[in-house]
Amino acid sequence: MQVLPHLPNPSYLAFIYPGMIQLHDVTVKLRGQPIFHQLNVRFESEISYLIDGKNGAGKTTLLNLLAGKIQPHKGVVHYNFIDDTLEWDEKYALRKKYIHFVPAQALHELINVPESFYQQRYYSIEESPSPVTVRGYLGTRLQNLVQLQLPDSFQLQNLLDLDITRLSNGQVKKIIILKQLLNTIPKILLLDYPFEGLDAKSRMALSEFLDHLTTVYPIQLIIADHKHDYLPRTITQRMLLGEAGISMAICSRPNLPADIKSENLTAQAKNETPPVVEMRNLTIQYGDKVIIDKLNWKIVQGERWALTGPNGSGKTTLFSMIYADHPMAYSEKVFLFGKRRGSGESIWDIKKRISYLGPEQLHFLDHVTAQFTAREYLKKVKAPNERLNQLIALFQAEALLPKRLQQLSNGQLQLVLLLALFLAPKELLLLDEPFQFLDPQQKKSVTNYLLSFLEDSATLVLITHYEDDVNRWTHHRLSL
Repeated sequence: MQVLPHLPNPSYLAFIYPGMIQLHDVTVKLRGQPIFHQLNVRFESEISYLIDGKNGAGKTTLLNLLAGKIQPHKGVVHYNFIDDTLEWDEKYALRKKYIHFVPAQALHELINVPESFYQQRYYSIEESPSPVTVRGYLGTRLQNLVQLQLPDSFQLQNLLDLDITRLSNGQVKKIIILKQLLNTIPKILLLDYPFEGLDAKSRMALSEFLDHLTTVYPIQLIIADHKHDYLPRTITQRMLLGEAGISMAICSRPNLPADIKSENLTAQAKNETPPVVEMRNLTIQYGDKVIIDKLNWKIVQGERWALTGPNGSGKTTLFSMIYADHPMAYSEKVFLFGKRRGSGESIWDIKKRISYLGPEQLHFLDHVTAQFTAREYLKKVKAPNERLNQLIALFQAEALLPKRLQQLSNGQLQLVLLLALFLAPKELLLLDEPFQFLDPQQKKSVTNYLLSFLEDSATLVLITHYEDDVNRWTHHRLSL
């Protein structure tokens, strides 16, 4: 195993050189579904790439192919830093050593517990004899952290003693990237949607960190993503996957929006109707760490709220207090639909009045549900066929209907989950980063739906890290 040097030096840099990968007449099928047919593409040395394209175009499949996690049905994937005359197991070991792949579903990869469920992060595990902390997860290689010479914005000292199930999605991604880098510095770093789930400050920090790595070490970046804001400067080529094949272009960067200062807002009831949600002096604390301190928040029927704040500030935890998943909702002063939690209503009485969508639903899709086609999954929602047909047409999702959920890309699956939610909208909608993985056209369709078709009486709370979302379709903001 390669050991990190104490300081980069010319001899070390000469030892690790960026590689080039070439795909020749590659055909790939996943679960019987054709993804690529006779694909020919070349990744040049010393060039870092953005892989872009619509949902389902094959971005994640291409990364898996480059990483060797899937094999082509036909054709050849050639690495110029691996001798083709070696035995299969020797080539496998070298590929694993020199190519690091960080998947989009970071939370699931980190926890990696088959029987885990998405609410588990909110429940106390004090009974567990050895909860896994970040320090324990990183292991003995943690001593190499200082050798990476991280920018201040990417330091992890404040996370080391936290239980990994308490981390936000953005924090999880940082930990997984660093875990791999602490083991060995790769030639090629593959990142699938690395900026999803990160707040603006963390997106900038990750971009700076990746630029730092490619400056100090000769690492070639290949990133699959839709968004171009905060893209690392080292990314210079955009590879667009489309129905007509692959096109290449210079990777441009848009002007970033100026940061907008926000204030904590608490809406006052406009009439005698009880608020949909009310929290009084809410405090969330794990051990000595206070996540939320004496929060007062009131949401009135029909309001549109944005819930913002940095990773780890407690946004998803607040959602869990509302959606009846967090056990502390019973001990704190939390009121839903005019009743205090623990006053006799069941968890199911609450859930039947709330529509919820969060990142965990992508990560923890159970095996049985994954076998459903998109049509079968949507049919399970009790809604008129006419409404289903209208939504399918509105989102141009006809091609997804015969595919099994396990065959869908992250963006396609996210769209199906949104369609299921829109089929039978309830009194309160809780959307935790609803636009993650969606391509620009699908994000526009979802935004148009929320602006044009959501009932005025529906109450909506959105968790987002993007100011455009806040400004476009919310009226109030709670910033943690």
